[in-house]
Amino acid sequence: MNVCQHCHEPSAQPVCDTCLERFTTDLNSLVTGLPILRSLATKKYRVIGKQSGGGMRTVAPIPLNVGAWQLLQDITKYATSLMVALRLPYRRFDEETMLKGAMRQVPRLASRPDIEQIMDLAHQAVHKMVRQFTPPPEKTMIGSCPECGADVWCDDADVESGWTVCKCGATLKVRDVQQLRVLRLASCGARGTAAELCRFLKPCGVTIRRKTVSEWKRRGIITPVTVDQDGLPVYLLWDVWQVFTR
Repeated sequence: MNVCQHCHEPSAQPVCDTCLERFTTDLNSLVTGLPILRSLATKKYRVIGKQSGGGMRTVAPIPLNVGAWQLLQDITKYATSLMVALRLPYRRFDEETMLKGAMRQVPRLASRPDIEQIMDLAHQAVHKMVRQFTPPPEKTMIGSCPECGADVWCDDADVESGWTVCKCGATLKVRDVQQLRVLRLASCGARGTAAELCRFLKPCGVTIRRKTVSEWKRRGIITPVTVDQDGLPVYLLWDVWQVFTR
């Protein structure tokens, strides 16, 4: 007897109706939750830098909620990949429109050999979205597990010990997980004043004082890349992280 590729229960088709219904529900949950997630992801520190000649320009702002920002990026890539798999246009559509389009094409997706992975990615995204809206008490999301991709939530004891265990069972070095998270944002050119970068890093389980960054500058350990509208030095996020972890 044939079995479902996903739940391995008896099924006359590659993926049973129950699993396809759950997949459709997951896609709909993403569509429903995206407006709230987007509002969390788009709140940013606004940093203004001076240009030569006296003009002003906005430089890469830092998301207040990096976890929400990363999840939104992942969902965008996921929705786009579904459109590519279905050979549907996507360039002028938002994430909700693409996901709704995928919901109407679930039977076509079910015939793909990678349907199990497609379904799992949707379910993982829904789980991460729920955690963003209702985070566990007294825990901080320090980044993503390099083994399974799940969000890694730590309490103060985990951060202080330097080690944590993901729900997949992988033993992870806290600093490595934090660095992957910082690197992802730093690759977009994120920068800010000493106070802004310290406020950003704190929810990641990283404690750096503003005065410490200023002292690094005084000693020539770190160099600002510009100044803001108040004349305060603006540093690259990656530069601050590298000095902190050296």
